[in-house]
Amino acid sequence: MIKFFRKIRYNLMEQNKTGRYFKYAIGEIILVVIGILIALQINNWNENRKLESSKQQLMLGLKNELLKNKNELEDYSLEMQKSNSKFNKVLLYSVGEYAIPNDSLKHYLTTMVYGRILSLLNPVQEEAISSGKFEMLSDSLKQSLSVLKDYTNSRNNVQERSTDIFNFHNNNEADKLLAKLYMLPVVPDEFLIHTLVPTHPDFLLSDTDLSILLKDSETYLTLNKIYLINATDEVWVKYGLLRLTNETIDLLDRELKND
Repeated sequence: MIKFFRKIRYNLMEQNKTGRYFKYAIGEIILVVIGILIALQINNWNENRKLESSKQQLMLGLKNELLKNKNELEDYSLEMQKSNSKFNKVLLYSVGEYAIPNDSLKHYLTTMVYGRILSLLNPVQEEAISSGKFEMLSDSLKQSLSVLKDYTNSRNNVQERSTDIFNFHNNNEADKLLAKLYMLPVVPDEFLIHTLVPTHPDFLLSDTDLSILLKDSETYLTLNKIYLINATDEVWVKYGLLRLTNETIDLLDRELKND
């Protein structure tokens, strides 16, 4: 094609048709410019298509990650609600406002602290942030994800500070109290590898002694501190993390549908 245009120019020069030569040269330049612009447009279109595809994949990855977190949060919230409900009844019993049969009381004491640790996923979001892909998302989606991340970090910090403040796991007297109240962590059957170690005889109380210990004001203060931590976490998870997770999933669905 280039040889073809070059031959035309040579013919025009040999025929001394300078005016036509310059017109043709200008036209040829215009055609070249148009060709370059078309090539750039096609290249931009391809790049935009790749970016849009990458953005779609990122949003789908974020949605799948949040859906797994949603299931985790719902399960955790439900179990926390059950445990805190029992804990509340034990505290009412402690202040003499609620009567509980001895068998039920011991059952409440062994199950009113939910020992499961909440574990949420965020590798997709972290990778997107570190690689710069996070900037592909809309401002509203970036804000929603950032708020959810900050809320998760804040909850973790509160949980750590609460443990440090009350120092339950490093306080020998507190551990003795929890053992007497049947509240030491119990390994679930599905994770039990070795023979379950029974409670030490020194910590086994009669029904009467257990009732007296529960109604002691110092016991009440210790249990109330634990309960407040757990009840706060229940609210934090249900009305904070779970709500924000659902809102972010809904936002992702809307943006995936519109793109």
